[in-house]
Amino acid sequence: MNGKVLIGVIGRTYGIKGYVTVKSYSDFPERFTTMKEIKLTNGRGEDVFHIENAYIRNNRVYLKFKGVDSREDAMRFNGRKIFINKDERVKLEEERYYISDLIGYDVFDAKTECIGVIKDIINNGATDILVIRDGKTENLVPMVKEFIDTIDIENKKVVISPIEGMIDAH
Repeated sequence: MNGKVLIGVIGRTYGIKGYVTVKSYSDFPERFTTMKEIKLTNGRGEDVFHIENAYIRNNRVYLKFKGVDSREDAMRFNGRKIFINKDERVKLEEERYYISDLIGYDVFDAKTECIGVIKDIINNGATDILVIRDGKTENLVPMVKEFIDTIDIENKKVVISPIEGMIDAH
């Protein structure tokens, strides 16, 4: 699935007319209401299904595929993952980044000393947290402007200003 981005997972069926619910992993769930087709994993690759109807109610996405007209037909989609190509992502405003793009970036302190590489990003609800690994240690740095000086997309690096004790120097 290289070059693909997971945007959701099909949940259980809804009603008797073939609708399914979607757990959206996208910050832009409204995207589902404008999509004409959807790519679902099938274990060996992906299948493409045409969307007949899509709507959002109470922060939940509901989809109906063409030719899927009963609850029994819709049950086969449960648990299937929904992917898009990276170039189909919503264009972000300046100073906004896709989390998945930052994985693998080098991290430096203000003195240009390499601290490590971003291995993961944890969302704890309040803010995202960079997981920076240098081979020996793992450090956690909140993605807030007090600590993040620069995110350089072109050079794939992040410059931070950690407070004393934030970065383990072992």
